[in-house]
Amino acid sequence: MGLSEVGPETIRRAHAIHPISDLQIEYAIISRNPEKNIFPVLEELGIGVTAYGVLSRGLLSGSTPTGPGDFRAHLPRFTGENRERNQKLVDALHAIAAEKKVTPVQLATAWVLAQRDYIVPLVGARKRTQLEDSLAAVNVRLTRDELERIAEAVPASEVAGTRYDERQMSMLDSER
Repeated sequence: MGLSEVGPETIRRAHAIHPISDLQIEYAIISRNPEKNIFPVLEELGIGVTAYGVLSRGLLSGSTPTGPGDFRAHLPRFTGENRERNQKLVDALHAIAAEKKVTPVQLATAWVLAQRDYIVPLVGARKRTQLEDSLAAVNVRLTRDELERIAEAVPASEVAGTRYDERQMSMLDSER
């Protein structure tokens, strides 16, 4: 059985009733909150992770909202000054990807893959070329030094805006 976007207490309560095998949660170089309180519980209980949002809704790949009908146009990380501040982080990630001769999509996905053995990144693609780009991340090997460099270039503390609006964030058990 699996769960989605729940916090440590809910994980423990659910696991006590029935073994949990997987938690689906947003996790990316700029969405690292699960590292603090959730991943330690998952490690303790032997629960895997299906990480979604590894590209932060396209932010890390350089995608921008296409207009007011694009839901991302209303997400805090994509709006106003937040977008401008986050673009600096995106640019840093893209520069490292270029040095490594991989795409930003591959680097961001490989970063998630390299964090823990029990994390499987969920990739979304609308075109075959996007799928191929994402899948190529399994061939990207990151050294400890490269992982540290990426974390320094894209520090979670510098991300501007939450992943959802305030109302949606308040409903997420994983954010409590």
